[in-house]
Amino acid sequence: MDSLKIKVFFAVLIMCSAGSLNAFAQKAGEWEFGTGGALMNMTRVSVHDFRQSAGGDYIFSVDQKLVHGGLELYASRKLNSWLYLDLQAMAGFARYLSGDIPKQGYSILAGPGIQFRPFVRSRWIQPYLRVGASYYRKNFPTRYFGHFDNDPTGEGIWTAEDAWNKGMTVADDSFLPVSAGLGVICWMGDRVGIRLQGDYHTPLLGKGQNFARLSAGVVLSLGGNSRRKAEADEYVGAHLSEYDDLYSGRFSPKVVEKVVEKVVEKEVPVEKVIEREVPLTVIMNELLESVTFEFDSSVISEESYPALDQVARTLMECPDQHFLVAGYTDAKGTEEYNDDLSSRRAKAVLEALTERGVSSGMLCSRGFGKRMAVVPESESDDVRKGDRKVVIERISDDLLWKYLIMND
Repeated sequence: MDSLKIKVFFAVLIMCSAGSLNAFAQKAGEWEFGTGGALMNMTRVSVHDFRQSAGGDYIFSVDQKLVHGGLELYASRKLNSWLYLDLQAMAGFARYLSGDIPKQGYSILAGPGIQFRPFVRSRWIQPYLRVGASYYRKNFPTRYFGHFDNDPTGEGIWTAEDAWNKGMTVADDSFLPVSAGLGVICWMGDRVGIRLQGDYHTPLLGKGQNFARLSAGVVLSLGGNSRRKAEADEYVGAHLSEYDDLYSGRFSPKVVEKVVEKVVEKEVPVEKVIEREVPLTVIMNELLESVTFEFDSSVISEESYPALDQVARTLMECPDQHFLVAGYTDAKGTEEYNDDLSSRRAKAVLEALTERGVSSGMLCSRGFGKRMAVVPESESDDVRKGDRKVVIERISDDLLWKYLIMND
């Protein structure tokens, strides 16, 4: 049975880490270091003070302790975005009786493990699944069977057991357990967090006890990127993921320099006149700032018609280009509601432009809700209105345009 456990355990470790060890060796990783406390439910039973009463009855005392605590050290290395290699060590302190004399015992538990963190994308709350192997050693007895001291008959025995170690008599003072458990790290800032973990240990080699452990402590992160910056990058990335990772960025303003020779009767130095062309998208988006909607609807107000007329004339000057009409809302309301409202408003602007003669083959629309809102919903309506807009973005990537059309 021990041989089977060893094979299964190491097979799991190899399969889970083989693809990530190369990245671990080549890249500067992110480290975590921590300290804290832990509780372990290692049963200690002591039977003592065996005696015979005046009436002839045999009397004895039983002392049973189920839990002892200790200090823990923790270190981990990030292998990739969801896999970590860690080392955990605990020094426990357990009181026990040797005969009638109380003594202080100790235990040591240390070993490596692998953490899987694929459950959520948040960088601030990171639950994980951990499997590991450890070395355990103690200097206090853990017995479930024994004889009574000073028993005049010499035949009396006592037995005890707990729920996880039924049928056990005596456990070894050292053995190699494997473990599996769950944990979570809650980051309170870029570098400092709180770690909670619970795991169950079972002997892999040696005659040891099954036991559970619960630990908690403070974690310090060293290396790696700022969590605040990474969260902002992911926030923008979530917006661009609407394009299925094909959108490479907004249309960059194009600056064109023209050299104009000024011809005069007298010889004079040639003057260079620099003209900077304003991108079409900038012109149209400035016009679209005056496009408004009825409250809580996608109906365009009549005051917006002159601006739409001008946008339509501008678009018709470049019939061979493609444009995305993108709708946005402020931060107030649910994501589902704002996604629907922004989609309807973007579509309303698109339809208004095609009614004014713009080719429908030049345009498509998308709603992005409140993903790009920069003003919190607690601000006044006058401040939040800047986030409520419809803009036009030029799409120069043919593959992206085909994708947008196919998924419109």
